[in-house]
Amino acid sequence: MSGSFREALEALVNERVAKGEDPRELVEELSREANQLFDQFNLEYELGLLKKEG
Repeated sequence: MSGSFREALEALVNERVAKGEDPRELVEELSREANQLFDQFNLEYELGLLKKEG
């Protein structure tokens, strides 16, 4: 694996674009995945706060 997350992500994107994937579709896919991940993280964080308050 590359030295940083940015480098690993850039390598993955470049590889998929080189294989002929549409960069716009790839950006949309990555955006959906990031939103899903961070929404889940935010929900877990908020649930943790509710437990502490309750």
